Amino acid sequence: MSYAVTVSTREAAIDLTSFLTRARRVLDGAARVISDGTHLQVYVGILMPRGLLDRTPTVLGLRVAPLVSGDNCDVVVPLESLVYRIEKAASDADADGEVTIGLPAPSPSLHWPSISPPRDGWKRRMGIPADQLADTARRGIEAIAEAIPDSVGEAVVQKVRAEVWGQPIAHKKAIPWGAGFAAETLGFLEQRTLAVHTCGHWVRLSSDHGYVLVKGHEEPDGLGEPDGED
Repeated sequence: MSYAVTVSTREAAIDLTSFLTRARRVLDGAARVISDGTHLQVYVGILMPRGLLDRTPTVLGLRVAPLVSGDNCDVVVPLESLVYRIEKAASDADADGEVTIGLPAPSPSLHWPSISPPRDGWKRRMGIPADQLADTARRGIEAIAEAIPDSVGEAVVQKVRAEVWGQPIAHKKAIPWGAGFAAETLGFLEQRTLAVHTCGHWVRLSSDHGYVLVKGHEEPDGLGEPDGED
């Protein structure tokens, strides 16, 4: 079955392209697209464990766009094809007109069906400075580069990445280094502070440009006292 969604402007379509192009720099594969006819949610998996013994944290990027109209769907589609279709639709649209995007054919996925961040029940916590996340991303990239020789097996690479990106950020024990990597990669660190919310096993970092969602352990006490509701 084919699906289509319509965003209100070319700018909105170009914004989605920018988000997905940034994600494409660090991953190949698929994106999850959810539409209820009024809003479009596009998820990308920046970090995911590979197997039961892999300790890599699950770290997702999310961009939400309002829709003029659209089919209801929850599908996993090839990332490369999705970027191409959005770019093509934007280039064919009028400068100030709506953009209708035909989604690619769904692709099978073993990971996405089991990853569903909650929509409600989030509790606001102390925010985290963007420069702290940026510093964590830089240090993590350097640590991985230093730890991995030029020729090494995939299993070793994944083990090192899991150890580095799974480390907790100082004073924010439920937020792994991998969240900083995702926020930096997706261009979410242009503001001074990102809001932090928790819900059960999930932590969400909110920026003006999108969200980073982390699936970890049950909600801890170490994030500080709530300072407001979502």
